Amino acid sequence: MSFSIASINRVVADVVPSREALVWGDRRFTYRELAGRADRLANVFLDHDVRLYTERVALENFECGQDRIALYMFNCNEYLEAMLGAFKARAVPFNVNYRYVAEEVRYVLADANTSAVVYHRRFGPVLLDALDGMEPMKLLLEVDDGSEVD
Repeated sequence: MSFSIASINRVVADVVPSREALVWGDRRFTYRELAGRADRLANVFLDHDVRLYTERVALENFECGQDRIALYMFNCNEYLEAMLGAFKARAVPFNVNYRYVAEEVRYVLADANTSAVVYHRRFGPVLLDALDGMEPMKLLLEVDDGSEVD
């Protein structure tokens, strides 16, 4: 077994499944629940062909053989779940600053050659503007943050 964040998460979930792994506000998740949620999200990524496409040994040091997933959210349990899900799908998660305006978001997404975006609903309008004229993403996944956006 290789040591990766994804494999470590699975081992810990197997060894101490009922222990609390994550507390966010009044929500509590055990290691089993966190691993299960991340596994399901990894499968969503894979179902949308967001994945590893070239192994490291076949790449130059400066190349990336994985799809990139933008995490455009506030800190929350879904952020960690998306990060773990990306690792489990062997994709690369990266943060997008929620203070960016559409032009900055567009630049970051294009510069990273982004394949998917996981975003809080409240950032949908900015993301929509940012994506205008860009190549379509493999996946746009909206996270309900309790906001009401038109």
